Amino acid sequence: MGFSAARGLAQRVSGLGAVIAALELAERELSFRLTPIPELLDELSRRAPAPAGAFFAGCLARLDRLGERSLGELWDEAIEEQPMGLAAEDREILSRLGRVLGRYDGGGQQEAVALARVRLEHNLAAAEADRDSRGRLYGALGLTAGSFFAILLL
Repeated sequence: MGFSAARGLAQRVSGLGAVIAALELAERELSFRLTPIPELLDELSRRAPAPAGAFFAGCLARLDRLGERSLGELWDEAIEEQPMGLAAEDREILSRLGRVLGRYDGGGQQEAVALARVRLEHNLAAAEADRDSRGRLYGALGLTAGSFFAILLL
C-alpha cells in the first residue's frame, strides 16, 4: 500500500508535467497562428507527452457531438475518462479552461491557457515537494510493513 501511495504521488507529478508542456504548446499555437480549436486539439493529441496526449485525443474524438453539447462539457468528459493521475484541484483548473476555449477571441483564450498553466505550475511545485517528502515515507512504510508481515509468516 505504501508503494502504491508513493506511485500515486509520482503519477500526479508526471501528469502535471505533461499537461503543463501541452499548455505551453497550446499557448504558442494560439499566439502565433490563432489555431482553431479542432486543429489545436489535433496538434496537441499528436505532440503532447503522455498522458496529456491521450486526453487531447479524447477531446478531439468528442468534437463530433459539439452541436448537441458544449466544448466545456466534452472537455469535462475527457477529463473524467483520462484523469492523468491529477488531483481534484488540478482537474478543476483544467475544467475551467475548457469552459473558456472556443468562446472568446484568440487573446482571451491565450490568457486563459496561460493562467491555467501558471496555476498548474504552482500545483506541480507543491506536488513535487509532497512526492519528495511523503513519497519516501510511504515507501519506507511499505517496506517496513512488508518485512513485518514476512516475519509474522515465519
